[in-house]
Amino acid sequence: METITKEFVEQWVKRQMPDLVRDLIRIANIKSVAELENCSCPPYGRGCRDVLDEMLLMGKEYGFETINYDNYVGCILLNSLKEDVGIWAHLDVVEEGDGWVYEPYNAVEKDGYVIGRGVQDNKSSAVIGLYVLRFLKEFQIPVRQNLKLYLGTCEEQGMYDLDYFTKHYPCPNLSLVPDSGFPVCCGERGSFNGTLTSEARFSEDVIDFYTTKISYMIPDEAVLVLADSPRIRKTLPSLPKEVAVEECSSDDRKQIRLTAKGVLKSAANPFGSKNAMQLLLTAVHDCGLLNSRDDGLFSLCRDINTHYSGTVLDISCEDELSGPSTLACTIGELKEGHLCLTFTSQFPVTKNEVDFAGLSTAAAKRRGFQLEVTRLRPASYFDPDRPEIRLLTEAYNDYMGTDAKPFVMSGGTYARKLPNSFAFGTGMPLPPAPAGLFLPGHGDYHQPDEAISTERMRKALIIYILGMLKLLQ
Repeated sequence: METITKEFVEQWVKRQMPDLVRDLIRIANIKSVAELENCSCPPYGRGCRDVLDEMLLMGKEYGFETINYDNYVGCILLNSLKEDVGIWAHLDVVEEGDGWVYEPYNAVEKDGYVIGRGVQDNKSSAVIGLYVLRFLKEFQIPVRQNLKLYLGTCEEQGMYDLDYFTKHYPCPNLSLVPDSGFPVCCGERGSFNGTLTSEARFSEDVIDFYTTKISYMIPDEAVLVLADSPRIRKTLPSLPKEVAVEECSSDDRKQIRLTAKGVLKSAANPFGSKNAMQLLLTAVHDCGLLNSRDDGLFSLCRDINTHYSGTVLDISCEDELSGPSTLACTIGELKEGHLCLTFTSQFPVTKNEVDFAGLSTAAAKRRGFQLEVTRLRPASYFDPDRPEIRLLTEAYNDYMGTDAKPFVMSGGTYARKLPNSFAFGTGMPLPPAPAGLFLPGHGDYHQPDEAISTERMRKALIIYILGMLKLLQ
């Protein structure tokens, strides 16, 4: 066996990059949004079934044994040793949404980026994991533990695939999840999500209100439709230029449509965002466009998105490990005249005992809203002094020439569903994309024109190989 050095790994990865990009495009072109309701191809729809089959076929083409766990999870494995280390990626993606410049399911490589839905989150990680297996197999690296690549199909819609898997099948002794940043994410803040519905209805002045409908993203569009009236027309000139005004009609009834644009951003880190809903509701409030009753119904949403901390619902908290809580209203809409708000929040890793549901329900009631909890997941934390974390952190820092430390993040990954698990990569600091390649609010995960740089994939694969050499030998 040849001596395995950093330079040796770099040269091997360099030779594989054209094939790695080709393989990523192969699975990125399969639309694989998990379907939870009225699914004609259980468990999560034809797209998720097809992409899992294609990825397992790819594993077989490279000479690996594969396992299909009832179409919920797939596995590509290196050998059959007693103890397992698992790399967990997911093949399902979020809805593509609107506003794409490139085609979401006809991925392309351009200016050092692969562009298509799911290429960053998380199909590139699946392909990187496969190429780690290829390296170990090609050079017959002796390992103390078996390495398996697990492939999920419902991460974005609630991780129900792992609920099934962990109930019916044994989990690896250690699991790594390439769905965050390097070096190691040792903790994931808890999540508390819900809906708020106003007890009162709007007046006839408010005909409709709606925003971008992605619960975990700050909205990039908000629309308020009002009945035309002399009072409202008199106030319209006071609106800022960021709010577009359009005259329209429905059933011969004159209306005025107000639209604000923002930028899609993860609600896990809402600070500094350009929130279209907040822009619109603040503008309408500041110029006194609505009567006091209607303006008051919108006040809860404005207050929540002013602070983004959970203070308004009495659940603001923080700790030294993970900082302050966050809470953002991400979706607004009208239902039978009532204002309905969707919120998402993340809380610190040491605050699992806080009664988030009880406190926020009482606070919402005082503001005239009913609260329904849609998700309450505890925070997870993995001791950063564990040898596995130390080894993988060293692998990253040695290659990158940095002194990065394990961290806690707001996003949720498979790590919170698996025993003895933490996230490792593949995000890292890189130069910005070439000017003009992406519009503002485009190019990142969950955004239109989602993309990943080939340089990130190259470095991530090298780091993963070096990390596995440390961990498994």
